[in-house]
Amino acid sequence: MKRIKLRPSKRLVQILSVIVLLVVVSALIELSSLFITLLLCIPLLIACVDCYFSRFAHNVSIELSTNQNMALYRWQPIKLLLKNKAKQVLRADISIHLTNALELAEAVKSIELETNQQAELSYSMRAHKRGDADISAVELRITSAFGLWQSNWLATHRTQLKVYPDFSRVTSKQHLNGVTNKPINGLKLTKKRGDGIEFHQLREYRQGDSVRQIDWQATSKRRKLISREYQEEQNQHVIVMLDASKKMAIEAKEGSHFDHALNALLLLSHTVLKQGDWFSMQSFNQNVRWLPGVKGAQNVSRVMNHFYDLYPDQSSSDYVVAVNQLIAKRSKRSLVLLVTTLDEQSIDELLPAIKLLQKHHLVALININNRSVSEVLKEPIQKYEDATSYCAALSLLNTHKKNMAKLRKEGVIAIDCNPEQLLPHVLNTYLNVKHSGAL
Repeated sequence: MKRIKLRPSKRLVQILSVIVLLVVVSALIELSSLFITLLLCIPLLIACVDCYFSRFAHNVSIELSTNQNMALYRWQPIKLLLKNKAKQVLRADISIHLTNALELAEAVKSIELETNQQAELSYSMRAHKRGDADISAVELRITSAFGLWQSNWLATHRTQLKVYPDFSRVTSKQHLNGVTNKPINGLKLTKKRGDGIEFHQLREYRQGDSVRQIDWQATSKRRKLISREYQEEQNQHVIVMLDASKKMAIEAKEGSHFDHALNALLLLSHTVLKQGDWFSMQSFNQNVRWLPGVKGAQNVSRVMNHFYDLYPDQSSSDYVVAVNQLIAKRSKRSLVLLVTTLDEQSIDELLPAIKLLQKHHLVALININNRSVSEVLKEPIQKYEDATSYCAALSLLNTHKKNMAKLRKEGVIAIDCNPEQLLPHVLNTYLNVKHSGAL
């Protein structure tokens, strides 16, 4: 441990105050100078001796343990085990040094340990920012033997932490309402029980099976009707293009548009990989990240670790550059989910990029609505400024509807949703495309 600070305790300050008062009183009643000198020197000598011995490090062992993976905004326990190996009593205030992204529910805890006694302290910690964080040290403010001084000692205990999105809130029943494979524009569902693209297994005939499903060779061997069962084609490829521009930094009820998008898309990857399909993801703008195709539910952690610390930058969206980058990496036909927030200027920049992307892929645009527009439309009109704001918001809404209709005419699966309902919309889009056999 390293000493970083020394300060007088409250006890020393109180004693010195009493001594000064006594000296003043002694001088007023004209006591002997020898008495006054002893009154000053004896306490000061004791204070100096106490200060001298407080400079030596206290023999104490410290063990810190916590889960290195954290969920955003969720309280997580930290266990701190201390054992006093010194011959004197340990009286200390204990605090933990954290990065700015972390906070403690109770910053300081006090203990008093006899020789060879140990104690376990429990703290609660939470993070308010995704990404990497760390615990750097444990600080002990130890009171000296006579209680006249307090020395601050720093024990380095570096622990690296990873802060992930809090999926418990996103996967709640409220957020998953609507994931029911409901049809979406531009896709005709042809999936029926037992039908599909890839052979799965043989099973006994069930009422409602098509005659084409009957395996006559297996039926003759087993002397009962046997049907072929098919499953949806696996090995399809889903690519997510996530806008990481300043438009995605718009604040919603629980985080920004980007936070909602990242939460939903990481959970989408879990569904895609469990279905046996391939998953890729690209963020675009100044901070470009590309995750090549992964497959298998065991690789969900790869997707999460690749994007958990990503934040939008302050640049504007450049869709054409992003599309060219994607086509250079993956030109074989896939389902591309382009997740962004559109404004009135976006369509002129987006449409050429969409047409270029459609030459290679099936494109679905997921637009996250800016709630400020709908909030203005809900506000009562009481004065001229309110009416002006209402008309401007209505004009933006009508323009946006025309732009979305224009995209649908171009064969784009175009979906509008609020940030809180992004997860069911991206899941429905993927599942409907998969069931329809559009790829």
